[in-house]
Formats: sequence, structure tokens, C-alpha cells
Amino acid sequence: MSRKWLVSVLGAAAVAMSVGAQAQTAGAPLVPNIYAGVEVGQSDVGSEDDIGFKVFGGYQFTRNLAAEIGYGMLFDKSDVEVTLLEFVGVGIFPLANQFSLIGKLGLANVEVDSPGGSRDKTELTYGIGVQFDMGRNLALRALWQRYDTDPDEVDWIAIGAAWRF
Repeated sequence: MSRKWLVSVLGAAAVAMSVGAQAQTAGAPLVPNIYAGVEVGQSDVGSEDDIGFKVFGGYQFTRNLAAEIGYGMLFDKSDVEVTLLEFVGVGIFPLANQFSLIGKLGLANVEVDSPGGSRDKTELTYGIGVQFDMGRNLALRALWQRYDTDPDEVDWIAIGAAWRF
């Protein structure tokens, strides 16, 4: 399956889901739309791993759809540094009153600096996780996310918090 075909199908599914979500939330109570957060986690690059962080901000369009932009320093070990700038769509699927499944799909510009040189490339990123809403303004997250880079993938496993304004 080609990557363009996969992105097209996932994009069409996201649009279809957002239309249904918009219709369902017409009478729903107002929730703050803008949020910011931080994640701390472990990244796996090739055969090595390291602790990293990511800061992000987002806008929640509906109860089930948001967009985020984030910056992260995921890896800094053995003279190799991995940083990224990402833009992702976030699907939010409530499982219980305060508990949701979240999915991410988007693009990330991943920069890898090593003794052999520096390379950056914009690639597909995707992930899945859970979110627990502690209250109206605070949410806790746990997630896994993958950044497709050449020749290795970067896996990111993290916990984080998001504050709604």
C-alpha cells in the first residue's frame, strides 16, 4: 500500500468523523478549546534509548477532533541529537466519562545531528494513547508515537499533562 494512498484514506476518515462529531456536539456544554502541555518520556533510536521531552499546544475544534503543534528534544546521547517540530491531528474517542482514547496522525520535521553530519526530513508520524480528564482544565496522558525517519524509526513512549485555557 503506498504512503500517499494511506494518507488519503486516513484524511478522508478524519473529515467524515469530524462532520459526525460536529453534529453530536451541537448541544454539548462549552469546553475550553486552547490547550498547552508537556510530555516526558523515553525515545528509542536504533538500538539505544534516552529520556526526552516535548512541549505542545493545540486547539480542540470539537469534542472528538483537535490539532496540535509541538517541539521536542527526544534524544541526546552518544553525540547524536534528535529534535523535532510536528503538526498533528488528534482524534479523541471518549470511552468513559473522563477517560478517552487518543490517536495522532500528522507530519514531523525530524532533525538528527550526529558526528557524521546533520540531516532533517519531514516525515509521517502517528501514535495512540489514553487521556484522563482530571477536571475541566487539566488532562493527563500516556501515549506511544512513532516518527518514520531514514534509516531508523524513532519510538516515543511518554506521559504528559495538558492544561486547557
